[in-house]
Amino acid sequence: MKKKLFVLLPLLMVSLSACNLSDLMNQLSGDNESADNDNDNSSGNANNQNSVDDSIFDKPESLKKLMAFGKNTGFEITTVASENEGGGGTIVIGMKGNVWWEIDEEGSGTGYRLENGVCSILTYDNDTKTWSVLIANAGETQYATMFESVTNYLYVANNYFANEGFASDGTGKYAGRDVLKYKYHRAVATVSIDHEYYIDKDLGISLYQYAGTTNEDGTSWAKIETTSFKTGNDVTAISVA
Repeated sequence: MKKKLFVLLPLLMVSLSACNLSDLMNQLSGDNESADNDNDNSSGNANNQNSVDDSIFDKPESLKKLMAFGKNTGFEITTVASENEGGGGTIVIGMKGNVWWEIDEEGSGTGYRLENGVCSILTYDNDTKTWSVLIANAGETQYATMFESVTNYLYVANNYFANEGFASDGTGKYAGRDVLKYKYHRAVATVSIDHEYYIDKDLGISLYQYAGTTNEDGTSWAKIETTSFKTGNDVTAISVA
């Protein structure tokens, strides 16, 4: 897997909905000026359009919860991305104590360790299966900044909550976690867009994401699915040589 997939796929999930949809975008422009505005105004707009608690879609708050959960309890999340043209890949993100890390299916890994206000960047050698220090002092802010960047794909649903078509679809279990289910739908003429999200009830992250665009040529889609969510004693913090 190429690492850039998890950078590009959230954009793909958004762009799928915009592909060949100029009429649709014009139709929606009166509802919201941009995805950023949707986030900023979610507390005001969503209360009129949805009967669900919008606090679960507060990205800064969810990031804090996820980092605190990783530090205190520990997590290891395995995510698989796919799309209709056959692309796909896997990424594992883990955190326990003062260190968090990511590894892709090719065995490339990067980690960040924060000790006494100093952030070290770690690297993973897939041949020897060992972690070592790549940069001893990268600056304290890198620890949280890079965590937000790497986990950004978990928060795509935030862009859609304030839209009128975003609606609750009940609750359930997914990857062993309690989730809130949501759907988003828009249709103009022969074109429709559909999104589906399973949001971790406690952490506010998307454990399942689907985006599809349907027109006379068929359906284009992309999915991001959590296949494993380990916590607590099931997570072993990485050991650095």
